[in-house]
Amino acid sequence: MKLFFQILIVIIAALKLHSQEPVAFNCIEVEDDGDVVLRWIPQGTGILYHTVYYSANGTTFDSIDFTPAVSFLYTHIGADAGLGSRWYYLKTVYNDDFALSDTLQTIYLQVDNNDPDFNQADLYWNAIHDPFPDGYSQWYKILREYPIGNWTLHDSVFISETTFSEPVIVCYDSITYRIIIENSIGCSSISNLRGAIFRDVNYPIKPFFDSVSINQDEYPVLGWTSSESTDVTGYIVYRFENDNWLEIDRIDGRDSTFYIDSVSNPCTESFSYAIAALDSCANKSPGTFQTPLNTILQSDVIYNVCSATNAVTWSAYDNATPDLEVYKIFCSIDSGPFELAGQSNPGDTVFIHENIEPGFTYTYYIQAVFGAGSSSSCKKTITAGAYQKPAFIYFANADVLPSNNIELTIDADTSADSFTLNIFRKEPQSTLFWKIDSLRSDEISSIPLVFTDENADPNIGTYYYYVEVMDSCGKNVLTSNENKTIYLIAENSDSDNNYLQWNAFEGWDAGVEKYYIFRMIDGVEPTNPIDSVGASTLEYTDDVSAIDNVAGQLIYWVQALEKDGNQFGFKAQANSNRTAVAVASEMFLPNAFRPGGYTPEFKPIYRFFSGDNYLFQIYNRWGQMIFETNKPEQGWDGKYKANVVPQGVYVYKLVYQNPDRNSVVKTGTVSVIY
Repeated sequence: MKLFFQILIVIIAALKLHSQEPVAFNCIEVEDDGDVVLRWIPQGTGILYHTVYYSANGTTFDSIDFTPAVSFLYTHIGADAGLGSRWYYLKTVYNDDFALSDTLQTIYLQVDNNDPDFNQADLYWNAIHDPFPDGYSQWYKILREYPIGNWTLHDSVFISETTFSEPVIVCYDSITYRIIIENSIGCSSISNLRGAIFRDVNYPIKPFFDSVSINQDEYPVLGWTSSESTDVTGYIVYRFENDNWLEIDRIDGRDSTFYIDSVSNPCTESFSYAIAALDSCANKSPGTFQTPLNTILQSDVIYNVCSATNAVTWSAYDNATPDLEVYKIFCSIDSGPFELAGQSNPGDTVFIHENIEPGFTYTYYIQAVFGAGSSSSCKKTITAGAYQKPAFIYFANADVLPSNNIELTIDADTSADSFTLNIFRKEPQSTLFWKIDSLRSDEISSIPLVFTDENADPNIGTYYYYVEVMDSCGKNVLTSNENKTIYLIAENSDSDNNYLQWNAFEGWDAGVEKYYIFRMIDGVEPTNPIDSVGASTLEYTDDVSAIDNVAGQLIYWVQALEKDGNQFGFKAQANSNRTAVAVASEMFLPNAFRPGGYTPEFKPIYRFFSGDNYLFQIYNRWGQMIFETNKPEQGWDGKYKANVVPQGVYVYKLVYQNPDRNSVVKTGTVSVIY
């Protein structure tokens, strides 16, 4: 019953540990200056504090502050949420646990006035979370400031919508918008302020965005033709990042027709761009967002030593005008001139360059061709080399662990190229080796490699092991030596001797020096062997006549020691399986004893006891049981209920099960004398 309550307490504690709830993170507001206000409702008791986590890209979060347990709002000063979405979540720390809230995203409102006919305002924004937290209204409220200083509820859209468009007819003025969605707990999520200048004129005609390529400095170069609108004063360059089109620069001059993006690395990532024209009234033309152009990203070249080929791959060049005709692959060998190595169709972005010579350096770039235009990738270089196989493979040891698993030690040359180690095992009474595992060279963290075979049973016989080295082409290039485990058999010769026999350990480079004999008594792990024998001796007789009062079995194992001089630097030790010898009991019971005398307890006297289900009882002359124990080491002290029994004759009964699993019953009498 006590154990039941202990388990119940542990279960209750576990349930309590995982019962904490995160805060109800409901509202996120962008203030006029871009600061962000977070509002939440703490849940539960035992809160120590809240940690605020922030991300500017929705992927990488950093903790930026702590708030007290009783707090329910936090203002992130300097968040600049008017420049893009910001992401937040709260970690609530309790006395014994913590809980993470939902991640909310600030509403980032963007406003375009790109329609050349109606001066149309196009609003688009994002939701704070999908799905929305509990308690939110089903409507976004659209607030508009016009004229300056006069804010009104202008319109609303259903919660599933994140866009809004309206024609704006003004001569020349600024109109600002803000998005609000209300929560029933009394707070709202509010977007940044975003507006534009509107005037009753046509928007400029967008330019023709003709190409994105990469220059010799490995920067993206954008090219376009001038807008046909004569009042264009410049162009806006956009780059697609984090699912948004971000304005990265403005170029002055109607006749400016190229731009170099010197902050992006097109050799590690493909970037997409769009262009819009800007007129003298700061009106933007429709951007080329529907047909963006992207850089060609060439992946690292993969050399296949087996087929002597280089695999050249790249990302597609999209939205070419006119249509993409062909990809050309140019190659330079050992810094020589670039020459055409081959070409592929528009839908194929893989090229296999054949007949690669080991030791030469190959540099590639890709050129997309469309009409009179073209776009090129960054350059990628690889040096082709012949496969270098491991110089050696050595099976250093096969050691039987106390857990009955077999621990294998393997030494290999890991300075070689990619390879695979296949481990083979032959089981007792079998003539065939079977592969039990494979390890790639990139999975080997340290040498020598230690591998545990958990599926062997060293108590049934001897196991053989060896290792095969496969190169990256699937060819067997090296085979190790074999290791043979030690299988030990132990049995009673007679009541005073135990006989041990084992097979020789095989496989060490230097051979076996000697075998140590280990014996464990009553489950106590020995620190030293009881004896040793030479390498040619494979048996041992253990004289146990001097061992007294052993309650249980004797456990034996043999340990082989390697000679000095191993060429690989090893001096190994290999253990056999552990085998138990049940020693027959030799016991007798005195016919009299004096409580408190020279022998203060009455119990069976034995040299060894390896039986089981032990029961020893004392009865008085009326048949009443006055003592009972199931512990062989515990005897009767001549008392019953803490009082010394009267002098006289008492009956004992001894019951146990011997090592052969036969029941033994002994009865008799003992005289208590004073």
